[in-house]
Amino acid sequence: MKQFFVFAFLLAATLTGVSQTRFIPANHPDIRYVGRFDFSKPQEVSFDWSGAYIQFSFRSNQCAVKMSDTGHNYYNVFIDDKPSKKFDVKSDTTLVLGNDLGTQIHKIKIYKRTEGSQGKATFKGILLESDGEMVQWKEIPQHRIEFIGNSITCGYGTEGKTKDEHWTPATENNYYSYAPVIARAFDADYHIIAHSGQGVVRNYGDKNKISEINMPKRFDRVYDQQEEPTWNFRTWKPEVVVINLGTNDFSTQPFPDEADFKKGYENLINEVIKQYGEIPVFCLVGPMIDEPCYSYVKQMVDEFRNIYQKKNIYFVGIPTYLMNPEQDLGSDYHPNYSGQRKMAAHVIPVIASNLGWKYKTDELR
Repeated sequence: MKQFFVFAFLLAATLTGVSQTRFIPANHPDIRYVGRFDFSKPQEVSFDWSGAYIQFSFRSNQCAVKMSDTGHNYYNVFIDDKPSKKFDVKSDTTLVLGNDLGTQIHKIKIYKRTEGSQGKATFKGILLESDGEMVQWKEIPQHRIEFIGNSITCGYGTEGKTKDEHWTPATENNYYSYAPVIARAFDADYHIIAHSGQGVVRNYGDKNKISEINMPKRFDRVYDQQEEPTWNFRTWKPEVVVINLGTNDFSTQPFPDEADFKKGYENLINEVIKQYGEIPVFCLVGPMIDEPCYSYVKQMVDEFRNIYQKKNIYFVGIPTYLMNPEQDLGSDYHPNYSGQRKMAAHVIPVIASNLGWKYKTDELR
């Protein structure tokens, strides 16, 4: 079996060693986009949220993609379901994904590791050999999940070596967040709406009890970093929403008032219901925070279930002591891949029990 590598360097408009190429524009119908993407310029598809991914199948011995970035983002590439090296994009770049691949049908997945604060990415198209051809993507996951969260959901520091190591964009790998781990266990496509430091009503380090822009105010955005354009919720509907917020509200003083926090969280849940209908919503707390956030969220969920009779709203508490400080924490005391898998293993049975979904345990071991 051939080994595959990613070579991330600036090239001319053609593949190295190939005199003629076939260019596949970004709006080709056989390219699959999962996440919040901006198609207003069909041949330059832009995005910035963590965990957005692009998939396509083709028959060609060689393959490259054209991308650009307003900042500096990192990506994982998978070729024929096998992970390859990560690459970064910080300008208008042509990236060779494979040389001498063989002429059988191949599959590519390009996965955004880093969050919106690192810049806006643009996918411009694919370069194949002159006789190469696109093939329809056939493997559509069974389920759809949306995750709303903060740095933990972003995968902040998942590749950090120790808890005392400070975060860098290169150690943020959303693919190792509990959210994608959960989605893969359930064979689900997913959207991730998450931003480090954001809270329900108050962001990390804010001197005020209520922040001007918090995570719920980002919920309707196409881009994490831009108020406009707004997202068309009719384009993609999840079967379930998982929320993990509150850590930043109570990480530093001054804490928000209990009533303001609960009301802000209630408003977010009601907005989810408004956009998606009466679908299940799982409200997670932890593992980087406990009280008073733990009790506030549980009480708020109990009110939904018992007072408003919305039995499809669920509380899941993830205890701080689930993490082994020496083994499960990466940059700045955030869960690393080991810790994120423990989180996923804690949450998955709750979702499965209430929705009747089957799941795989391979990645949880």
